[in-house]
Amino acid sequence: MLFKVLIVLLFIGNVVALSGAFITLMQDMGGSSKRTANLLFIRVSLAALLLLVVAYGVWSGDLNAQAPWDQYRS
Repeated sequence: MLFKVLIVLLFIGNVVALSGAFITLMQDMGGSSKRTANLLFIRVSLAALLLLVVAYGVWSGDLNAQAPWDQYRS
């Protein structure tokens, strides 16, 4: 359950950082501010962390696939 909550929080943080970067991009309009680049760096970092959390969850067995066709695997 902890992994699922962490995944949702990281995904929401990713969307917030991306929308914040878009807003600062529209406000700055080519200025010398690095706010957009910083927010995009945060977004990429959150995406990498999200990928690591999902990979660790699958590796540890806390996250698993529950698709109907997975029951036929041996």
